[in-house]
Amino acid sequence: MKKLQWWMRIVGGFYLLLTLMNLFLLFGTPDSFGSNLPEPMSSDPLAVRSFIDAWMVFIFELGVLGAMLLYGSGKPAGSRLLVLTVIFAEVFRGIVADAIWITRGYSASGYIPFIVIHLVIIVTGWLFLQQAGKEAN
Repeated sequence: MKKLQWWMRIVGGFYLLLTLMNLFLLFGTPDSFGSNLPEPMSSDPLAVRSFIDAWMVFIFELGVLGAMLLYGSGKPAGSRLLVLTVIFAEVFRGIVADAIWITRGYSASGYIPFIVIHLVIIVTGWLFLQQAGKEAN
């Protein structure tokens, strides 16, 4: 159970760190987003604004999940559904979405490292969730 508890703390803290960094970019230096978009979107102000607005929703979700992971880490046995939610979010919002973005022209060098991070979160979360289940029985 301790491994799952620490997984929740580490992933939750990582999510909150990403949230703070991205909020700084979103509200402090929004112009930085244009350079990360593939052409012709990077030179279209409306496309950049739309991406920023959609990214903001993702960042708020990430912050909520991070906070809930930290809160739930106090009782990891009662947080199995939250852990599964994060694992499946990592699969779809993480790996699947990043792979689609790469096929649409987004930088593979920027998204492949995150795919690896998503995989680490998924695999370790699944393993620790299974171990915690065996400990509970």
